[in-house]
Amino acid sequence: MKSEDPLHFEEALHTEIKQWLPQISSSLDTIFFGGGTPSMTAYDSIAKAMEPLWKRCSLHAQTEWTMEANPSSIELNALRSLRAYGVNRISLGVQAMQDPLLQALGRVHTSNKVHEALNVIFEAGFENVSVDLLCGVPSQSESDLESSLALVCQFPLTHLSCYLLTLPPHHRLYPDLPVEETQLKHLLLVDQFLQSKNFEHYEISNFARAGKKSEHNWRYWKRNSYLGLGPSAHSFDASTEKRWQNVASLRSYAHRLKEGKTSVQFSETLTFEQIELERWMLALRLNEGFPRSWLRLPHQKEKAEKLQASGLLEPHPHLEHERLTPRGLALADQIIPFLLA
Repeated sequence: MKSEDPLHFEEALHTEIKQWLPQISSSLDTIFFGGGTPSMTAYDSIAKAMEPLWKRCSLHAQTEWTMEANPSSIELNALRSLRAYGVNRISLGVQAMQDPLLQALGRVHTSNKVHEALNVIFEAGFENVSVDLLCGVPSQSESDLESSLALVCQFPLTHLSCYLLTLPPHHRLYPDLPVEETQLKHLLLVDQFLQSKNFEHYEISNFARAGKKSEHNWRYWKRNSYLGLGPSAHSFDASTEKRWQNVASLRSYAHRLKEGKTSVQFSETLTFEQIELERWMLALRLNEGFPRSWLRLPHQKEKAEKLQASGLLEPHPHLEHERLTPRGLALADQIIPFLLA
């Protein structure tokens, strides 16, 4: 769910929800407010925008409702209101715990603000809390990365995501990105540190306590249906293999809905080749891996054997699957095209 200017967004989202209401399940498994800093949107605006949903839908005991937030947007009373409303999971965009790195990344918060924000989140009563960090940042040392991990893990986090910083060639920091060897060391350090703290490395960039993986994102990776609402939001219908995307501009989004039109700008029905490619790519992201039965052709089996000999692929300990090792996950961008070629 994407948000921009709440003064315009509230009415537009309210209208879009009404359009989709007949096709939304009556019992919601996951809700995710993302796409920036939705925690800066006033609670009343969120409640008004979501009002049509509750005429048809309800939450249940296992519903996961996540709110993305930046440390600078955390406020105790607002969090308490959101928690009373049904939000039960916070995903906090920390990125790093060294102020020079945060400044270089253009973040407005400081490491002290992260500490304050996490204290407030737990004071508000949230128990399911995730933190986002970055690795492979220009001038970031292994010591910096380990320190960031240690500092955030002083809190009772249930989930942590650590993403390798990727930038387009025209970005000002692109020339300063660390070399591939350093990026690999960063990724392996994160894996080793968090597994030593009893986090499960269940997806390339995601680690969770037992039973606390991101249920919302898990549905993406398992190719389940999902509905995205708001500017730029993406959706997928697994029953028809159809994807669609909303218009990106808030102005266009609001204007279309005000005129009674759909906010969808682009849609496609996936081909068999696209489905197969996506199925493999998503399976290789997960620690479940892929069933050995997928290795049907001689050249696929031969490539899998080469990856195993290189320590990049291994048998799953509990399933009749093959999966990437931690080193394999760190090199997944190279392994996936090799295996699928």
